[in-house]
Amino acid sequence: MRVIYYFVTLLLHYLIRPYLYIRILKKKECSIRFKEKLGITNAQRFEGYLIWFHCASIGELKSIFPIIDYYIKKNKILVTTSTLSSSEIFYKKYNDNENIIHQFSPIDSPQIVQKFFKKWQPNIIFFTDSELWPNQIFYAKNNNIPIILLNGRISKKSFAKWKLFKKTMHEILKCFKLILCHSNLSKDHFNYFEANHAEVIGNLKFIVSKNPNLKNIDNYNLQNRIKFIALSTHNTEEELCVKTHLSLKKKYPNLLTIIIPRHINRIIEIEKMVKSYNLNFLTENSLSNIKNETDILIVSSYGNTENFLKLSKFIFIGGSLINHGGQNPIEVAYNNSFIFHGPYIHNFTEMYNFLRNENIAFEVKSEKELIEQLEKKIKTPQNININERIVKIGNEILLSTIKKLDQYIGN
Repeated sequence: MRVIYYFVTLLLHYLIRPYLYIRILKKKECSIRFKEKLGITNAQRFEGYLIWFHCASIGELKSIFPIIDYYIKKNKILVTTSTLSSSEIFYKKYNDNENIIHQFSPIDSPQIVQKFFKKWQPNIIFFTDSELWPNQIFYAKNNNIPIILLNGRISKKSFAKWKLFKKTMHEILKCFKLILCHSNLSKDHFNYFEANHAEVIGNLKFIVSKNPNLKNIDNYNLQNRIKFIALSTHNTEEELCVKTHLSLKKKYPNLLTIIIPRHINRIIEIEKMVKSYNLNFLTENSLSNIKNETDILIVSSYGNTENFLKLSKFIFIGGSLINHGGQNPIEVAYNNSFIFHGPYIHNFTEMYNFLRNENIAFEVKSEKELIEQLEKKIKTPQNININERIVKIGNEILLSTIKKLDQYIGN
C-alpha cells in the first residue's frame, strides 16, 4: 500500500496545478500564495533551529496557539495550515512577531515534499489531530527528523478504513517519536495499530487561547436586543436558524440573529437565502450600521468571533445538523453561554458530554426543537459560571503537554 500511494501521488502531481487553479476560481485558494502548496515560496528560512507546526484549519490552529506562544520565546517557528480562514487567524495573532512565519501546507506529492523539506529543513515536526500525510512522514523519518503528533485522533470512520490497511498504518505511526492522543478512544484506535508510544494527556481544544491584540467591537446600544448567534454554520444550517428567527420574532420583535458561517466564500449564497424571507439584513464585520429594524447580521470575515460571542448567551454551533462532526464548543462555553447543537458531534463527543452534564449544551434535531429550547432559555434566564473550570482543565492539559514536549525540543 505504501508503494502504491507513493507512485499514485507521484503521477497525480501533474494534475495539482490545474486543480489549484479551479479552487482559486471558487475562491478557496489564495491567488497570490497558492504556489506555497507546491513548495514554491519567496520566504526565507530562519537561521538555526526551526520548529515546524502543521495543522489543517482554524480549530486545530487555535488549539496549539498556547504551545506556540510558549516556544516562540526562544525558538524560530514555521506554521503551515491548509485553509484561507486559518491563515487569516494566524496573521491576526502573529503578524508583528519576527520569530514565526506562516506557509500554506505542502500537498503530499513526493516532488513537492522533497522541495518543501529542502527549503525549510525543520529540526522537529509537530502534526496535529488526524493530519497523517505518508510522504511527508516517511521523508522526515528517512532524514532523522523527529515527528510528534499533538491531539492525535482517529475517528470511528477513519478507523474502519485504516483497519483494511493495518500494516501501512503501523508503518506510518511508528515513524512518530510520540503520539499524544486527545481521548482514551483514540488511544485504543492507535494501539490497534501497535502504536505503543501513544499517551493520553487530554484534548488541547479544552484550552481557550485569548488574543491580546483583539480589539473589542462596540456594542452600539444593543442592550435592548435579544442576541442569538449561529456559529460556524454550514449549508442548510443557516436557513434553519433564519426560520427560527422568523418564528421567535413574532413574540420577541427585538431579536437579532448573527450568522457567522464556517466558510465566508458562501456569503452570497447565504444573502440570497435571507433575502427570500424578506428580512432586513447586513453583511459586514461590525455592528456600526445595525438599526432597530435589522433582523440578521451576516459576519463577513474572520478574526472578531471572540468578541461577537461575548454579545450573546444563546449560541447554536454548526457542523452538527449535517454529518460533519461538529465544531469545538469550549470557546463558547468559556463565555458562559447556552449551546444548542445537532446530533452530529462525534469529533467532540467528550466535550459535549461534559457540557451536557453541566446543563449548558442542548441537542436539537429540528427547527421546532431549536425554537423550543431557545425560547425556554429566553423566558427563564439563568446564570452560568463554568469558565473557571474550563481554564483549570485547559491549564492542566497545557502544562502536561509542555512537560512532554520539552523532552524533545532541542533548543
